[in-house]
Amino acid sequence: MPRRIAGRELLDLLGKAGRQTAILDLRSPLERSNGHIAVSAGIPYHDLEQRIATLVPNRGATVVLAGAQQVDERGAALLERLGYRDVAILDNGIDGWKSAGGRVYTGTNVRSKTLGEWIERRYSTPTVDSDTVDEWRREGADVVVIDSRPASEYVHHHIPGAYNSGGGAEIAFRTAQVVQDPGTKVVINCAGRTRGIVAAQSLINTGIPNPVYSLHNGTPAWERSGHPLAFGDGPAVPAPEQVSPQLAEWAATTLAKAGAAVVDIDDVRTGLGDDATTTYLLDVRTPQEYQLGHYSAAVSAPGGQLVQATDEYIAVRGARVVLVDTPDFVRAANTAQWLRFLHDGPLSVLAHLPGADIARPQPTAVPVPDVPRVSWDELEEWRSRGPVWIVDLRSSNGYAAGHIPGSIHARREHLDNIVADTGAGRVVLVGGSEYAAEHVAATLPGTWVLTGGIDAATDLTADDGQYAGEIVDRTGPPDFGPERDAWYADYFAWELSLLSESDGDPFFDFDAVDDR
Repeated sequence: MPRRIAGRELLDLLGKAGRQTAILDLRSPLERSNGHIAVSAGIPYHDLEQRIATLVPNRGATVVLAGAQQVDERGAALLERLGYRDVAILDNGIDGWKSAGGRVYTGTNVRSKTLGEWIERRYSTPTVDSDTVDEWRREGADVVVIDSRPASEYVHHHIPGAYNSGGGAEIAFRTAQVVQDPGTKVVINCAGRTRGIVAAQSLINTGIPNPVYSLHNGTPAWERSGHPLAFGDGPAVPAPEQVSPQLAEWAATTLAKAGAAVVDIDDVRTGLGDDATTTYLLDVRTPQEYQLGHYSAAVSAPGGQLVQATDEYIAVRGARVVLVDTPDFVRAANTAQWLRFLHDGPLSVLAHLPGADIARPQPTAVPVPDVPRVSWDELEEWRSRGPVWIVDLRSSNGYAAGHIPGSIHARREHLDNIVADTGAGRVVLVGGSEYAAEHVAATLPGTWVLTGGIDAATDLTADDGQYAGEIVDRTGPPDFGPERDAWYADYFAWELSLLSESDGDPFFDFDAVDDR
């Protein structure tokens, strides 16, 4: 039976050094973005079994649910069924936190983005506007633009001629491959502010002699200034065969300053086997390197994204975090120098050794349950003989891109009503490679799951979408057009207010961390 915890008690708990506690918000991404506890991690009830083993790998960790009372109660019962042994519910959810004096923040990845603003202020990170960069280029100046976003975002849109770095932590690692002249101007962009600022300052910190700038407000400002964007592939910055002695020395010095020791495989195995602690093994290399070979216990967490969205990777405050990198540790150092401001537990680094492996002593993944399933051919036959409700549980973006004709998009919270309204009709749940619908079916007797998920369907459409409720799993900008411009105007106003909004909040006291 989950216990109750008052807001004041939770504030006191978070103030205890070394106490390993996860604050989870089970509301939808949209609800959470309208006001949440900054040191919480968002994991919607809809996705709980899909993500909990990665976000809270140790079932003995203290877990406090702090969102909305009704969903917290359902989530607590589910977590206890999954084997989590210390689950608490915050009395009155967010309101209970506020009544105890805790602050609430809107938006997403709030602490990470506030850190970006703090970095720019603390280090006076140089910035440059889009018109100036365009003028430099037209005048034939020696200028290189490097995109700090992951490759998937770069392909969606980028500044013409900009290099695809593969991600923010890669810039310190790779820039020497395309910048040899110390007079070359280097401009770092993202799709907003944080990743451009962090990557630019990271490159400056390596001691590069070049003038380095972050592009003010990134690609939205570039487009807003009337400059065209490019789409698809573009030039990429290659990885070095080996880093320079100077860069290797910078990595070692930076890790020492961050208090991140170099550990070995045996040490990590011991940590993973300790039931009293939580250890995260996060691989900060590119997703491509991870796919080619990684430790079984490691989660892909490219360094730039880990700093940009720490609360999406690390939920347990005080946990041990081990960063996996190539033996030069440049990307690990680049990550650790900023991660120490966002996570209060011990940091260490581990070299990825091809052929070696590290697995958790006990698998943490939630096993996919055995539930009634139906093949695509059987489903087609059912539909020819009577009413069948096909419910697509994937993301709203995935559903919009292609779904079974006549299906309805829904989230877990909609299903009780859907099942009650179906009468004698069958209910078939549809998942995909990233969403196992079986977890939901196991809690909803009388439903079936489409074997093979959406990939088994031979007939898909992007038209006539039906939604069981408001779309609540999207918090980012709309696609290109006036609505996107308006969204970014509000976003930049919000981001530029973060330092003042968080002033005096101990969870944002980056100055104190910097002084250690």
